[in-house]
Amino acid sequence: MEAMATDTSDQSQHAPATPKAKLPAWVKLAKNAPKGIDCRNWEQWKSYLATRKNVATLQSLVSGKKTSPLAWALFADDVIDTQTIPLLESLGEVASGRAKPTKKLATKLEQWLGCLDRRIAERNLVLELLACAHALPTLAPVLSADLWWQLLDKLMSHAIDAASTNFSKKIFEQGLAGELPLTLAYLFPELQACLDLGSPAVEVLDEGMQSLTDGEGLLKVDQLLHLRALLACWTRSQAMIQATDGWQLSADAYTQYQWMVRHLLRLTRADGTQTLSSGLSGVYNKHLYQTALAQGKDEEDDVIAHLTLPNSKGKASEWQLPYPSYESAWSQFAFLRTDWQRTSPRFAVRHDLEPLIVELESREDMILSGAWDTKITVDGVELSPTSTWEQVGWLADDDGDYLEMEQEWTSGVRLQRLFFMAREDDFLWAMDTVLLNDRAQKIEYQSQPPLTPQTKIDLAGETNEAFLQLPKSKATLLPVGINEWRSDSVLGKFTLVDDKLTLRQTGTGQALVAPLFFDLAKKGQGKPLTWRQLTVAEKLVIQPRDRAVAYRVQTATGHWVFYRSLTEKASRTFLGVNLISEAVVARLDENGDIEKLLEVQSS
Repeated sequence: MEAMATDTSDQSQHAPATPKAKLPAWVKLAKNAPKGIDCRNWEQWKSYLATRKNVATLQSLVSGKKTSPLAWALFADDVIDTQTIPLLESLGEVASGRAKPTKKLATKLEQWLGCLDRRIAERNLVLELLACAHALPTLAPVLSADLWWQLLDKLMSHAIDAASTNFSKKIFEQGLAGELPLTLAYLFPELQACLDLGSPAVEVLDEGMQSLTDGEGLLKVDQLLHLRALLACWTRSQAMIQATDGWQLSADAYTQYQWMVRHLLRLTRADGTQTLSSGLSGVYNKHLYQTALAQGKDEEDDVIAHLTLPNSKGKASEWQLPYPSYESAWSQFAFLRTDWQRTSPRFAVRHDLEPLIVELESREDMILSGAWDTKITVDGVELSPTSTWEQVGWLADDDGDYLEMEQEWTSGVRLQRLFFMAREDDFLWAMDTVLLNDRAQKIEYQSQPPLTPQTKIDLAGETNEAFLQLPKSKATLLPVGINEWRSDSVLGKFTLVDDKLTLRQTGTGQALVAPLFFDLAKKGQGKPLTWRQLTVAEKLVIQPRDRAVAYRVQTATGHWVFYRSLTEKASRTFLGVNLISEAVVARLDENGDIEKLLEVQSS
């Protein structure tokens, strides 16, 4: 008994052995792990993570040292957890070294871990997973060995599961099966199972950059609301790839990345938010832009950013830049814009839905935003669309941007919609053409352009123009297909219907043309203007309105003429000008000569 007592006393004089952590079965040191490191020894592993120099923090690779790069942009989602942004910021502070981890944060992560499974459908959960991953090396001092390894094991399981999942929306695969496993491979190259995730993750990202875009970096229009979040994912991933030997995107994938950076700039409103978006997914973050520009390495983009981003004061004339407009039939999207200046007029068209979705912005004000409702009635029968819009014409040159689309309606009726944004003259010409197979006694057309709630509409008393008052600018809208004077309503009316500005126009025969002229010029607003329907002749015979139409518009800043043929190819004359074109937009000089801005040849 005395001998046993002595032995116990001797053992009590030594510190108890460090218990072995309960490691996941997949944990195995990689070949490049330092000798003598035993990750099963928690104190040793914790000390190693605190002192290693071979892995730079994500924060040190990107722009912005005071905000988390995981908070650059969120995916658009109906459900955004209230803890997401605070968690990204608090974990970002720890990951970057700006703040020390606390026991309170450890408790919060333990609770977070217990709720993960029921939040699996949330699109922005991947950002929380990434934030946790980046913070893990610096969280070790306040976490127990079991909790630390449980967190890493959960991140690994999400990454592995994502790699074998067939995503219905491939855009979310990029974060879960791309950036997340890449991050684990980047952060923990000592662990073989983490390191092995790297190359497959790069392949996912590479394939995504090529398959999710139209060949020039643009997403499908219904995915544009995720553009910033996806580019943020690719930008962070590219920064880690660049910082690691052995990983590299293909040349084709990197080209798509560069093109998407251009679209990031192109689709930035004057206030920094994203075109055709609302909510948190479209919020402006300068560090995303700065890092994307640095990773894109394109001199032209650097100049464009200086011109178009918030607080920019550059001039486009200082550099020969590509056109700011863009169209993609694959994406079902078009973007008309006069120049790269931050306040320049720009018009976005989403044509994958019915009705058409548009957005018109000029001089820091949103004029149009939403669905452009159209109603067509023929001989008392209301028609309806039977197809989505199809792009049938696109051109961008020094004079402006032209887009034309067509849509099938019931009874064999076709609706053609032409837009022309004048590059120097600052106007938008929007012209609807209703084409019938047979003559009708009465064609009734109604259009309601989606003016924004901030737009104050002031209708002239005696004439049909509408003066649009906006917080920072003014614009004028002219329904040039009807008579200038309100007292003559034989061709139609331009009034407010249920507080919506509504164009109602009528005609007979086999076609009807309903144009709108948006005067967006900064100068001349409120000054005298006029418009007229012109006489069109063919072989000295005046043509009815269902065969050809022409218009003249004059404002304080310019004088223009517009023409549209509604039949087969024919030689016709108006204002002494002979044409065989289908459509013409032209500037009229002081001598009465025309300078064509757009000419669409007859098919």
